[in-house]
Amino acid sequence: GWRAPRPHAFDLEYGTDTASLAQAATLKGDPVNGNGHEPIDTVDFQRLMADLPPLDLGQFTFVDFGAGQGRAVLLAAEYPLRRIVGVEHGLELVRSAEADVARYLKSHSPRQRCRELRIEWADAAEWELPAGPTLFYFCEPFRAPMLRRMIGRIAESAAAAPRPIYVLYVGAQAGLWDENPAFRRVRARYEAHVYAAGTA
Repeated sequence: GWRAPRPHAFDLEYGTDTASLAQAATLKGDPVNGNGHEPIDTVDFQRLMADLPPLDLGQFTFVDFGAGQGRAVLLAAEYPLRRIVGVEHGLELVRSAEADVARYLKSHSPRQRCRELRIEWADAAEWELPAGPTLFYFCEPFRAPMLRRMIGRIAESAAAAPRPIYVLYVGAQAGLWDENPAFRRVRARYEAHVYAAGTA
């Protein structure tokens, strides 16, 4: 399933803690916008990435909205991406994710292929979207009004600065993506969906 049925396997391997916190007390942005943090399972993340069409990942920035304690950021590091950014509005989750990134980097994993990883404490509604090719990852971090707002922001950005954009979305609100003509569905698997936009 897509709701982390094996929450500790990754942490046991790297000495990280990517699953213990569900909420944060110190927030940027409106607290009603977010859902509780629940990280994706390693195998499910790999399947989601495999659903992308062939890409030169070295041209792409990977953005995890609702990064939580950083598991998806660390899983994405196993791919040859240009850079990886985790955006999280909960300060306590950000601090945990930063510690997890530090532990992961110290592990010198032979699977790590992206070296530029960072976590940013920010309100996703105000965070500046990357100007280049981007993979946007959402593991159901937002309730419908906020998700619709983010969909609109990405669509507007793709129109203003045409470039390859893919969305990796896990959750039950795929209909919000489907209703926006800027996005076309590339693949759907249970609650996991890949969308293309811009010049993709």
